[in-house]
Amino acid sequence: MSVQERVWRGREGAWLRPFQQQARIGARGCSRRLQRLACDFALEESFGTAVERLREHHGVALSASRVRLVTLEHAGRMARQQLQRAPVRTLPARGADTIVVEADGSMLPHVEFGEGEGDRRKRRKIFWQEARLLAAQARGCAEAVYAVSFGDVSEAGQQWAHAARESGWAIHSCLHAIGDGAEWIDKQRALQFGRQSRYLVDFFHVCEYLAAAAPPGQPDWLQRQKQRLRDNQAETVIEELSLRLELVGSPDEQAPVRCAHRYLSNRRHALDYRSALEAGLPIGSGLIESGHRHIFQHRLKIAGAAWLRSSAETIAHARALRANGHWRSYWFDSALARN
Repeated sequence: MSVQERVWRGREGAWLRPFQQQARIGARGCSRRLQRLACDFALEESFGTAVERLREHHGVALSASRVRLVTLEHAGRMARQQLQRAPVRTLPARGADTIVVEADGSMLPHVEFGEGEGDRRKRRKIFWQEARLLAAQARGCAEAVYAVSFGDVSEAGQQWAHAARESGWAIHSCLHAIGDGAEWIDKQRALQFGRQSRYLVDFFHVCEYLAAAAPPGQPDWLQRQKQRLRDNQAETVIEELSLRLELVGSPDEQAPVRCAHRYLSNRRHALDYRSALEAGLPIGSGLIESGHRHIFQHRLKIAGAAWLRSSAETIAHARALRANGHWRSYWFDSALARN
């Protein structure tokens, strides 16, 4: 479609374009529907692939730079929408009886450009920085709620609380928290959820330590320790490990038994696997692991990609918002998308 436009020039040299003002369009502009389509494709695949998808499915030609600008603009608004939420202070009287809450960190590639002149690509430096993913899922519900944090652990804790609140966290709810044993997860769990929560170390993460500490020539040893943990006999496992500790002073890389012993000893309060199994609750962090693939890795870890920190953060928040089912409400109900 093409439109012929009549343009006047004012006395002071300014151009008058009545049609453009009346139709509320501008040169190289995109309608809200086109912006939505561009963001939809660009949040799933690379900006270049999004250009191809737009041309293939809708017959619209946009440059990769335009798709990138539109996507980052709206993703930034989505990120601010989630980061500016007030901390969770009150809870409803009714909600989900049991909510599984999980948290974990993921290392994402970031790029920085050093100072200087000449080819910018030669000043590019790649480094890895941790981003935190938070998840909550009410028992019996097929859908999980995700939140993202690129800030400190207190920000991650607040985003975790919002994910739990959106999953149905109420006054009477019991929160079943699972983590890999990182100290910040347990502290934020206690700070955000308090006595309503109980913490469990990811069973499969514990098994990785035990597998490394397994004695040679005893193929059944690891299975016995796993069963002991399921039966809440963690003290027996710790005692057996203490009989085989490596020499004092040997580095951790050469002391897997000592590492496993220390890991279990420091987390005795989070090894109640029998109660979780009897209640039909998970003892592994499958929820957060699948979230890593869905929220982070599918888009932010594609081959050859390296992101500015601000761009990675906005894309991650936008993907979490869409995964939580708020994509339509942003474009049709939110004034942010109209501005």
